[in-house]
Formats: sequence, C-alpha cells, structure tokens
Amino acid sequence: MIKKIAIALVVLVVLIAGAAYFFLSNLDGYIKSAMEKYGSEATQAEVKVGGVKIGLRDGSGQITNVTIANPKGFTTPQAFSLGEVKVVIDPATVTKDVITIKEVLIDKPQVTYEPNLTGGGGNLETIQKNVSAYAAKMGGGSGSASSAPASSSGSKPEKKLIIERVTIQGGQVSIKSAALAQANASTALPTITLRDIGKARGGATPAEVSNEIIGAISQQAARAAASNLGGVLQGLQGGAGGTGGAADQLRGLLGR
Repeated sequence: MIKKIAIALVVLVVLIAGAAYFFLSNLDGYIKSAMEKYGSEATQAEVKVGGVKIGLRDGSGQITNVTIANPKGFTTPQAFSLGEVKVVIDPATVTKDVITIKEVLIDKPQVTYEPNLTGGGGNLETIQKNVSAYAAKMGGGSGSASSAPASSSGSKPEKKLIIERVTIQGGQVSIKSAALAQANASTALPTITLRDIGKARGGATPAEVSNEIIGAISQQAARAAASNLGGVLQGLQGGAGGTGGAADQLRGLLGR
C-alpha cells in the first residue's frame, strides 16, 4: 500500500511539474494574449502586441510593437505606439498571487492627441475614462484597495502586480485634428517616472496599473501639447477659411 501511495505521489509531482513547465514555456504567448484581450477591454480600443519575450532565469523581458488604437468617434488610427517596452521581473514571484516587476522602461513612445472640438474630451481623455471605469469594474478604482478582485471569468482571484519603477522616456506627442488640418504639430514628451505602483495596497490589478500608467502619459502629453501650441494657434486665429473660430475652440480645450 505504501509503495502504491509513493508511486501515486511521484506521478502527481510529475503531472504538476509538467503543467508548470507547459505554462512557463508558453508564458510569452499568454502575456501577449492577455495584453491584447484585457487591454482592448480596458481602453475600448484595439490593442495589438507585436511580440513578447521573457527570460525566466533572470526575469528580463521585452515587449515590442505595442499599439493602442483610438476609440470610436476619432479619425486618427491610433493614440499610442509604445515601440519597445523592457521589463525586469522578479522570477521568484511569477507563480505567486502578487508578481513583482522591478522595472518597466518604455522607450520612444509615440502619442497622438486628437482634441474633440465639440466638447466631451479628446482621445486621450476618452481612453483614460474608459480605463478608469474598467479598473473600478474589476474591483477597485484609482486609489482604492480591493481585497481580491475576481478575474473576468469569475473563476479565481485575479493576479496582482507591484511595479517598483516605471520610466517613460524619449517620447513624442503629435496633435492631429481633422477639423483643423493646419493644426498638426509635434513636441517632445517629458520623461515620466512612476514608483511603487500597487505597493501600498499589496498589489494592483492589471487594470489599475494600466489606469495609472496611461493616466500619467495622457496628462503629460496634454500638458506638452498645450505648452507648445502658441505659434500654431496664432496662425489659425488669423488664417483663412474660417479657422479662427475653430482655433478659439482648440485654445479653450487646451487652456490657452
């Protein structure tokens, strides 16, 4: 009897090890699928990921060609193109309920700001509202803690994240407006640094993390756009074709 029990335990261990190996060996695909699925749900815009490569031994990773399209009602094809994202994960936490990410580096993001001249917020504001609503729906809004938010399937608690440092650098902001073809301008996005996301409340859901990072990019992008539109607005104000009134609307939206 003892021998049979021992054999059964060995078989169980082998099965568990096999399942763990399958999960870890397919981790890149899972991350890519999750980013596209839940990112699209959160932003209410299509999220695409070119590729994911995570090295489990040292925890280093690379995510390439991440794009976030614009929500319905906007004419430009996308709001964000993140290019290359580098991550450093604590390998010991990969299978735990709270995964620690030591560093995230988003290099040379391209942000497109499309103002809504009829009111109601531009594309970045719309995406931010969508992500905030999604984060609240999934168990906690900005600044609120949730004990164990359920996953979208409701089968088990959603994994949480602690991100020790996020750096967004070398970015560019472009302002596009179908109503103001002449108002296309671009400016540098200031370097953004965020620390200890989710740490104070024992981990944040992916939706809450997205809310904080996208919110920071959106705010800085809007500020950078507003501070560099003086010359464009002056040209529009005195331009032909009836663009002066539209320029006034754009000036009001950007606080100029």
